[in-house]
Amino acid sequence: MPDRPPTVPGHRLTRRRLLGWIGAFAAVSGSALLVYRERQRVSSPAPTAEQPVVSPSPRVTTPAAPPPSPTATPSPSPTLSPPVVFYQGGFLEDPLSHDFNANAGCGGDPELFGGLVALTPDYEPVPDWAESWQSSGDSRRWVFTLRRNRSGWSNGDPVRAQDFVWSWQRMLAPETGAPQASLLFDVVNARAVNQQGADPASLGVRALDDWTLEIELEHPRSYFPILLGLPGLLPAHRPSVETWGDRWTEAGHCVSNGPFQLASWEHGRAFTLSRNPNYWNRDLRIDRCVTPILPAQEGLVAYFRGDLDLVSVAAGSLSSVALDPVLGPQLVRPTEPAIWILVPNTQRPPFDQLAVRRALGRAIDRQRLWQLVYGAVTPAFSLIPPGIAGHLDESDEILAGQRFDPDAARRLLGSTPYTDPAAWPPVTLSAREGMGTPERTLVEDIVGQLAGNLGMPLTLREVPSQEWETVLERGDFQLLWLRWDFPYPDPSAAYAVLFASERRQIQGLGWADPNFDALIRLGDRETDRLRRLAIYRQCERILQEQGIYVPVGYPAAALLVKPWVRAIPRNRQGDPVGPNRLFSRFKWYVWLGDRQGG
Repeated sequence: MPDRPPTVPGHRLTRRRLLGWIGAFAAVSGSALLVYRERQRVSSPAPTAEQPVVSPSPRVTTPAAPPPSPTATPSPSPTLSPPVVFYQGGFLEDPLSHDFNANAGCGGDPELFGGLVALTPDYEPVPDWAESWQSSGDSRRWVFTLRRNRSGWSNGDPVRAQDFVWSWQRMLAPETGAPQASLLFDVVNARAVNQQGADPASLGVRALDDWTLEIELEHPRSYFPILLGLPGLLPAHRPSVETWGDRWTEAGHCVSNGPFQLASWEHGRAFTLSRNPNYWNRDLRIDRCVTPILPAQEGLVAYFRGDLDLVSVAAGSLSSVALDPVLGPQLVRPTEPAIWILVPNTQRPPFDQLAVRRALGRAIDRQRLWQLVYGAVTPAFSLIPPGIAGHLDESDEILAGQRFDPDAARRLLGSTPYTDPAAWPPVTLSAREGMGTPERTLVEDIVGQLAGNLGMPLTLREVPSQEWETVLERGDFQLLWLRWDFPYPDPSAAYAVLFASERRQIQGLGWADPNFDALIRLGDRETDRLRRLAIYRQCERILQEQGIYVPVGYPAAALLVKPWVRAIPRNRQGDPVGPNRLFSRFKWYVWLGDRQGG
């Protein structure tokens, strides 16, 4: 088997083609022209001190400048360093708004706003506008103490506890239609406010004073602070919303409380962020961020020309970029907080037999899948992606049943009626319609692998989007292909939300285990990190032993990063993180070196 599949000639993204695009787009790309003008106006200085590439937390200490040496002659007047500007690509479409409070999927820039906590590249909560917090012994009552700053919003208003009370009431209001409202459903009366029109004042969120916020939950949730670091729970500035309505995040109207403020926004072309002078933490290492709105290929052209420091790579260009001798070494592959899995229906033949379910994991060559999609998927052997607490290394003994071994897979079938390929019943693999190129490549190759390694005759069924939830609810599938995007970065977001009897998304799974459900309840209230991770490891063991799902791969993003970008967010393992749906502080960790020196 070759290391990589052949590249289709018509889709090769060679440097000659890129240079041709540069000439073609130079006359039409208004966004690229904006970037060029900004770059002509300012240039980034070289850093004044060595700093680590991996930052353990959002607080970065900048060494103070040494005092001037005594001298008999007057010192020359100090000169101001030019601002440090980050040119960020990857925005293919104009944001709907920057109002994450009303719509976590608005497509805007979450670094305009600050929540009670922020998440580190390890998805751990650290203080943001809440300087400390504490919980009751059962993790149902939480009290957050806010910073007593005189200002924090970009217009000079202080950030107060009432800002979060009002913002979350607004988010839960039925008329807002916020898609992320369920993130707060553990809060007392949150579901009733959102779904039954209950009085917002009944919500279990109260400002005890300007600087103290109390939150009461319906159930124990030891991981609750992690939720508060998500973009969907960022606050909105009430006076601006009441003055400008849906246009409150337009340039000239937007009042924000995060590291940045909105300096300009030319719709469909670009927006620019500048430092928020009132943000509590002054350790940001860039002064301005210019973000053009560019289609994927135009973004690559701008990057190749040196007009962008970072850009995302579309699936159609990935193979050529990965193989390019110049661009390939600049390719960075952050793992996304998501997983692709197979879910067999334990109530339907042939997956009503444990041996058949367990044979699936042994019959799939995940390394081959990684090669086929040029790294767009990282091989998965357990449910939790790397970088999120609870991830298990593939060498863990409880994952042995997922290691590729087609002979062992066929031996498992020896206790079933399916040793003879002719004995298999027709088997349908159900997947949601609308698969992109990498996902379709994965699915079609898995169909081929299971046919070749097990003799299983699979037919692909693409389910219309409007029917998908019904399929999950009724269990109308034999074998299910599912991409699970973690709603929050914690093991419970997979083990509990996917498989626990009380909460699971796949209601028609046809499987339940009282021991598994008891472990989930323990994990919800356990506050000791090591004990909690041990609980979820036992959850994984149960799922593996009973063949309830098959991990296939973790989706991986593709970014091109210029050599002069000295640091981007990385977790403890040194792996790149974000930008993604759950991590909203990407630019906080960016450190730029001298562009001219590379």
